[in-house]
Amino acid sequence: MRRLRTPNRALRALLAEAGWSGARLAREVNSLGAAQGFTLTYDRTTVSHWLSGTRPRPPAPELAAQVLSARIGRRVRAVDAGLAQAGVRVPGESGAELLDAALKRAGRWDVYAPGEPGDGGSGPTPFSYAPDGVRVGMAHVESARQLLAALSRSDDVFGSGAVREPLGRFLGAVVLPWLRAAVPPGVRRELFEVAAQLAYLCGFVAFDGGRHALAQRMYGAAARLAEEAGDRAGRAVALRGLSVQAHQLGYAARARDLAEEAARVGVRYAPSRQHAFFLGQLAVAQAASGDPGYLVRLAQAERCLERAGGAGELPVGAFHPGALALQQAYVHRARGDHRATVRALETSLRHRPPDERRSTAITLADLALTHLGVGHLDRACAAAHTFLDLHPAVTSARVDTRLHTLLAGLRPHGRDRAARGVLERARETRAR
Repeated sequence: MRRLRTPNRALRALLAEAGWSGARLAREVNSLGAAQGFTLTYDRTTVSHWLSGTRPRPPAPELAAQVLSARIGRRVRAVDAGLAQAGVRVPGESGAELLDAALKRAGRWDVYAPGEPGDGGSGPTPFSYAPDGVRVGMAHVESARQLLAALSRSDDVFGSGAVREPLGRFLGAVVLPWLRAAVPPGVRRELFEVAAQLAYLCGFVAFDGGRHALAQRMYGAAARLAEEAGDRAGRAVALRGLSVQAHQLGYAARARDLAEEAARVGVRYAPSRQHAFFLGQLAVAQAASGDPGYLVRLAQAERCLERAGGAGELPVGAFHPGALALQQAYVHRARGDHRATVRALETSLRHRPPDERRSTAITLADLALTHLGVGHLDRACAAAHTFLDLHPAVTSARVDTRLHTLLAGLRPHGRDRAARGVLERARETRAR
């Protein structure tokens, strides 16, 4: 006899709590999936199958959990919704397998994807940097660290477009074979730790380039590689990256949950000079979700940065007063305090190192948009011109999105001389 499936009462209860029909859940999942780079066509019938006990394949369980969390206002996991089974090992769970899968699905990113032609990879199979009989040693790990530092600096200066191809090729053609090679026990931890940092940088590069599905997969690979290295602080860094991404995509509750977990682990296991990095993001996420704890977290972040001597070195980049001031600005913006937002953005610009061009451009655009939002047109145009000074030298979807938003806000003021000057200069820049 055919075994009958058990109806999914947990999902039915969550739909009732959310006040949603099955069709509405399907639409929300499709919409979130599209924002993260998936093409999904779920409908009322699909959700009916879920309610009858069918468990969908990824990414549906996690997407459904995220949209239900946002609707209900508390964290809902895929297992809570009856869409995943607790304690079941997910195929491709190792860090190397997750990294391999992420690279294969990189799509139009011109990066190496391992495998034979026709197996779903997006590129040719290169020669292996760790053939049989060759043992990976600390010299290999140090070479990876050096390249990580160079690519991270280049990303800060020029944006994600400058590093995404060499970073992806290095991960696929070099690091992935190393992870699968015979590695002495004393080297393994160091190798997996730097591989996690490279995967995190690749996730951030994807996030900066607007490739949100790829960013999520890379952050997941980074978290798993850090776990396998016993690097709890590295896992916290990856969770923080996911929190930043969720915040930008508008999933406040999810961003808060991820930031809380990242801060809980990071403050316990990361060096004290890095604690502000985690606490500042937690303050941003709490403010966006209406959690009053953001004031305490922001004060803690400030004290941690002071104790660290004004800067906290990270495996990828650094956290300094300019970065914290930008997070303060986002907290003030969530509270609706425009004056405090402007002050914090101006403070961020004063403390931002000159080689962090992308972050400077983003801050300038945010300053111009904040001035524009309260009717300070001349100040908005002044900040916009400084932003346009940097824009041609930075390849970043986040920067481009802010440019489009800024120009759209200035067009209704096209008769004003200052606004017209910004619009004309932007057209000339695009033409060049």
